[in-house]
Amino acid sequence: MSNPVNSDVKLLTEHLTYRPIALIDDIVNSINVLAFRATEAVEKGLLQANPSDIGFRAFPISPSSPEAEHELREKAQHEIENGVHQLETLLEAKIDKNFDKLELYSLRNILSVPPEVRNWVRLSHHEGLNFTVDEDAPSSEGVSVLRMRLRETQKLHRLLASETAKNDATITALKGLLGNGKQGTKVEEETIEASYPTFGFLQNKGDLTGDVNHPITTTASFTLSQLPALKALLENLGPRLGKLVNDKGGAALVAGEEKSWRRQRAEFIEKETRKHLENVRGLELGEMGEVRDGEWQGGGRKPDKKEVEDLERVVGMSTGQVVGDPMDEGS
Repeated sequence: MSNPVNSDVKLLTEHLTYRPIALIDDIVNSINVLAFRATEAVEKGLLQANPSDIGFRAFPISPSSPEAEHELREKAQHEIENGVHQLETLLEAKIDKNFDKLELYSLRNILSVPPEVRNWVRLSHHEGLNFTVDEDAPSSEGVSVLRMRLRETQKLHRLLASETAKNDATITALKGLLGNGKQGTKVEEETIEASYPTFGFLQNKGDLTGDVNHPITTTASFTLSQLPALKALLENLGPRLGKLVNDKGGAALVAGEEKSWRRQRAEFIEKETRKHLENVRGLELGEMGEVRDGEWQGGGRKPDKKEVEDLERVVGMSTGQVVGDPMDEGS
């Protein structure tokens, strides 16, 4: 169907509350029912009539015998059923052919709306409706774009919320270093340990007034106000520094009772490992635990004077020279 025919079908369906073709189908079905009833009545009437009355001739030999009469009735019934079937088939074909013409004629000329009035038809339930097209009405493409923007906005919101939480945690930690951090919930009180306000002295402004018009003066005043705190820190670090110097680089801090169990365990493992490598494996280890391979890798033990003299006598005897006692030569 073309577009105008579709428009007519929609309009008539909305007006009649059923499709126009349904009306034609009901008419055709009613005619088919009447034709079936007619052929059924014709068949019933012919079967009830006497075969000789409707043109069937009796047999010449003893026509009154029961066998001849029964055979005649069977032949008549067969002919009647066959003829009624042919009549029904012919009638249905004629009905279909002619009512197809009726369907086409009705859809084109009866169940249709003239083109000149098609756009002006207004049904009863159309009263008060505005059919003008709004140029600002949202389209499917615009709605899809808005949905995409909404998803991206929600994703950005979640990202910003995560960054805000991280920044809040960082600010809380910095406030704890300054000494003015506040613990908000009981969970934080249980999980977060109170730390020493390392930079708490920065909050001690002293007599500063916060003069923004003279930043140099304010900075100098702030620096002077922090000098007592810095002096206190120096006084606290002075004895510790002297103790470290007196102990030769802090060696005493890791000796004796001040050694931690980790340091003691490490020294024990190192000592036993060195014994095993030297006694069992037969390796020669240096002072720092390096393996000596027989070549000169540093100064060895210095021989004494007697060992040198004995070595000179052995060399002189091998060469045929007698090496005298150095003490005798000196005398």
